[in-house]
Amino acid sequence: MDLVSWLVYGVLFMLAEFLYGSMYLLAIGLAFIYPAIAQYNGAATNMQLAALAAGAAVHALVVYLLRARKRGDGPAPARPQIGEQVEVIEWLDECSARVICHGREWQADKVDSRMPDAMHGTIHSVQGSRLVITTEQAN
Repeated sequence: MDLVSWLVYGVLFMLAEFLYGSMYLLAIGLAFIYPAIAQYNGAATNMQLAALAAGAAVHALVVYLLRARKRGDGPAPARPQIGEQVEVIEWLDECSARVICHGREWQADKVDSRMPDAMHGTIHSVQGSRLVITTEQAN
């Protein structure tokens, strides 16, 4: 293939990226620059194809690593368990508060509205993304 053909195929892959949005087609489209350079320097067709394969593999790996870093493939945050202690950030009303558990902020409700507004509590139950806590007055 000639220089222009390689570049046209690369541009077509990059245009296809606008339809799919995965970034992999962009990486492959950019990899078509390598066989174009190889052809310009007089390399055989099999060397041009090898340059395309190597470039596509490296570019796809870069996209994969960037997406993995953005995704934050770390461990999932710990879920609150019944009986764990929480620290109250602020009381929103007589029954609702913002609390900290495992370094994350949660919304919490008192088990009973007659409980005191303490700055610490114990998880009584977990209802979806809200905690139900019990509080006791500090001695």
